[in-house]
Amino acid sequence: MIQRFKIVLVLMMLLSGISLYGQKTYIVCVGLNVNRDGVDPLPCSRGDMKSIANFYHDYNGSDVFMLLDSNATRDHILKILKQQFSKSTPADEIIFAYSGHGFDGGLSTYNNDEVLYCSEVQEIMLNSNARRKMMYVMSCHSGSFTKKYKNVRDRRRQYNKKSNVLLFLSSKDDEYSWEMGGMDNSFFYHFLLEGLNGKADKNNDKKVTARELYNYVAPRVEYVTDGEQHPVMWGKFPDDMVIVNVK
Repeated sequence: MIQRFKIVLVLMMLLSGISLYGQKTYIVCVGLNVNRDGVDPLPCSRGDMKSIANFYHDYNGSDVFMLLDSNATRDHILKILKQQFSKSTPADEIIFAYSGHGFDGGLSTYNNDEVLYCSEVQEIMLNSNARRKMMYVMSCHSGSFTKKYKNVRDRRRQYNKKSNVLLFLSSKDDEYSWEMGGMDNSFFYHFLLEGLNGKADKNNDKKVTARELYNYVAPRVEYVTDGEQHPVMWGKFPDDMVIVNVK
């Protein structure tokens, strides 16, 4: 009887798409302290990506791929996103993490004349088999990813509602995102990492939900920037969706 129960349980898990070995996280981290022309260097972007990569590696042995500065060209980013996220199964999650310069609807890459549009990243994520898809983006004007554009030429900049990707963005569309020399992380990633490490678990149930994470990060970023930066969380997801389990 016990053996039969085990077989039935295994079959149920396989049919429901749940891995017998647990969820795996595939995360691509892109950090740009400098670009090819050395214009407007940033102090914390590499640190942001090293910190978020270390967190997920320690959390569940995530498959982490990190692209920093000269490795973060547009073509290389797109290639690695497709390569990494295509590995995911319906039991897994995929995360795109970014820290660097941004503009209306997109992100900078190492080559200043080559940009990465939000919709391009989401299209790759849409085509993956992962059950959960998230983007953490620290850049000026990152909130513009949620905007609607009437101009056909600009539609590649906008959020694709079909992509079911949770966007956690560092600022509104008309705001800068702040970081300072001497800090290991930008304000956004500093509080994001605190939240993921358990400080956002308000009800102490050993789970950090999407709403708990936002409620922890947003007011703290707003406070330390004197109300000049307001993080945005966007997408189709339940407020109680668990982002991480607290160890």
